[in-house]
Amino acid sequence: MKVALALSGGGIRAVAHLGIIEVLEKNGFEIEAISGSSGGALVGALYCDGRAPEEIVELIKEVKIWNLFGSTGRGGVFALEGIKKLLLDTLTTEEIGDLSRPFIVACTDLAAGKIRYFDEGPIADLCVASSSLVPVFSPVRYGDMLLADGGFMDNMPAGPLEAFGLPVIGINVNPILPKKPDNVIRTTTRALVLMMAANIEASRRHTDFYIEPAACEKINIFDLAKVDEAYEAGYEEAQRLLPKLLDTFSAL
Repeated sequence: MKVALALSGGGIRAVAHLGIIEVLEKNGFEIEAISGSSGGALVGALYCDGRAPEEIVELIKEVKIWNLFGSTGRGGVFALEGIKKLLLDTLTTEEIGDLSRPFIVACTDLAAGKIRYFDEGPIADLCVASSSLVPVFSPVRYGDMLLADGGFMDNMPAGPLEAFGLPVIGINVNPILPKKPDNVIRTTTRALVLMMAANIEASRRHTDFYIEPAACEKINIFDLAKVDEAYEAGYEEAQRLLPKLLDTFSAL
């Protein structure tokens, strides 16, 4: 069963995508194309470069929080130089067009006030741009564009995948459950997730199946200690939905 995947952002929660991909692969799904925003773009790029889901998990587990952030840049407190270095050191190619399967990165163009979808260009630069959560992280200048987190305008970029003529599975790792945030970090995270929830609903119209691991809600998006927990959240949700997935795609 050939499918395309739209992967949402969500910081370390994006590791849940890898658990879902693992289940899909083991059950006969062939992932032919991927689009992603923010964290979804990062794991999507590594997967489209030929890395296995569990291999990507191990790469992420080696990352230390202090190695992610570089010197300050214009428009943000930090620059994501560590993420760029990780991608450049890990990927076997530098260009999106040279990846082993089609890949699309969503970025918000702050200068033009619109969403941009890239299916060509430098992987590391565009994935960093797509992950630049302003004002924490600086936006990235790319040509005459000023690019920032794709999640601001399209956090699960399913629409661009329609061009491939494949069934689309949308995966959102930011479930909205009732809660009362009790500190600044949790309140800020909650506000970001709620803001992005609106464009997730718009993108769902372009999907044939939608997955939202509820267990991701308790994982802080910046908590690198939760890599295994995020992976398991995705894996277990995909296993739970597997009968419905198989029924849905056998009918398409």
